[in-house]
Amino acid sequence: MLRLAGAVLLTGGGAALGLCAAARLTGRVRAIGALLEALEDLERELSFRLASMPELLSRAARASPPAGEFFRACLAGLEQLGEKSLEEIWDEALPAAGDLGEHPADILRSLGGVLGRYDGERQRESLSAACLALRSCLAEAEAERKRLGKVYGALGTVAGALLAILLL
Repeated sequence: MLRLAGAVLLTGGGAALGLCAAARLTGRVRAIGALLEALEDLERELSFRLASMPELLSRAARASPPAGEFFRACLAGLEQLGEKSLEEIWDEALPAAGDLGEHPADILRSLGGVLGRYDGERQRESLSAACLALRSCLAEAEAERKRLGKVYGALGTVAGALLAILLL
């Protein structure tokens, strides 16, 4: 009886690990999607009226998590604007954006060097280019989630069952 309970726990633990890995892929898709929506809103705001950076960041801070958390961190960092550049504040706030992956994080990092530094048209163009690149990253993340999400769940379950069989 005790061996059976151990085997069930090992199989369940393996399945849980696989499902956690699949959930990370889903979280990455959500994070990139939320940032994409927020950046598109910023681009529209710059297109229709030239708002100041604190105004833009406060509007973007209302975005769904984790994008809203990222922009709130940027907004909070504006208090140190004299001591640090907006690019440094933007880079320090990047971990609040969640697990994006390397390429989307690089896109955001390069965008931080443009925002607040150039004229409105140049900022809007950079936002547009970043949105286009993030759409591509979102499509890749969704494809990876579809391809690997079920595999991780099944692999975790099989690995837990195999370990249970080996230990019995």
